[in-house]
Amino acid sequence: MYKYSCRKCPIRNRCIDESFNADSIKVMIRRAFEARTDTLATWGRLQKDCLLVKAEKEKRKAKTSALTLRLQKVQANKDAEAAQVEEAAVQKTTKPKTGELPPKPARKGHTQPLHTPDYLQPVAPKPKRPTKPLRKLTTSTRPFPGKDVPEFYWMTVDDSDRHILLPQEGALVFGRFDPNVGIPPDIDLAFEDRKYHAISRRHASLLAKNNKHTIEDLGSKSGVFLNGEQISYGPSRVLQTGDTLRLGGIKIRYDRVPAKILQNASSVQARHILTVTPTGRKIHISPPHNIIIGRTDARVNFVPDIDLSRDGEVAKLVSRRHAIIQWRNGQPFLEDLGSGFGTRLRGELLSLGQSRTLRPGDHIWLAGCVLAYDIEL
Repeated sequence: MYKYSCRKCPIRNRCIDESFNADSIKVMIRRAFEARTDTLATWGRLQKDCLLVKAEKEKRKAKTSALTLRLQKVQANKDAEAAQVEEAAVQKTTKPKTGELPPKPARKGHTQPLHTPDYLQPVAPKPKRPTKPLRKLTTSTRPFPGKDVPEFYWMTVDDSDRHILLPQEGALVFGRFDPNVGIPPDIDLAFEDRKYHAISRRHASLLAKNNKHTIEDLGSKSGVFLNGEQISYGPSRVLQTGDTLRLGGIKIRYDRVPAKILQNASSVQARHILTVTPTGRKIHISPPHNIIIGRTDARVNFVPDIDLSRDGEVAKLVSRRHAIIQWRNGQPFLEDLGSGFGTRLRGELLSLGQSRTLRPGDHIWLAGCVLAYDIEL
């Protein structure tokens, strides 16, 4: 009869306090739930102003408005590019001004020849430059051929050996997925926390500036510990190679990404793996075929290459065609397909048409369902 069970609802007391019932009615409803004598009539007084139903409606509105804004932004960029191309074409076809006007033709009876203006004079061809022999191009499967490998840092979760690549600028939120309330984090530790149950929804935030990283407690119950010492509210000191963090019962090591991992990410020997972090399900992917990530919709008979609806509640906000992984020279690239809630990589929201390289340890945020990308050599 009702979509949600008031007896099992985690925010039932909020619904009671914020309902439009009289104070005496609120006391009666609260006592009925405490004594487990509540009835459908009791539920009916709360279901009129159910906060979970309101949250769903707001999410639908946000989904529509967010997608509309993103599409408008893409169209504005296309219009600006078209205007620039048109302006360049007009400037190219316009004759240069010489600052002189051609003299008037001579009157009848005069033999004065007409003067030919400068811009009608024949132009002598420019001497050709000596051509240099073309340098032979070499192809490489490495993502950074002939260059120094950039410096990246990552974290390794002890329980699962999962790698978490850290951004050079920006922020990442560590926590766990909650289907009822809260904002899904960038890094979901729900699977590793299944034994401890100590990770908060928004547990900690890692801040990156100039490739230097600090960690901050977001008010978690079990706290954040750096090398055994609990950090207070506010950013910690800059993390150093070899530091150990503890969030709840989960230990995490901070270290630099080995150069050979980045160099061999696109080699033939590399095995590419995606992990659904809330459930721990592993998916092996390989080039050259493109991979669509989303969820099944029986109404339109659509099944994506990676179906996240198998993972339950964590995929309820994922779009049918949410994102795509494309391969270029053995390297995977991620692109959003116009999803309602967007796609984030390393904590940054991807714009429509933007394609970003996936590196080992990257975490892909798909409307709250987080996938971890890694390789095995």
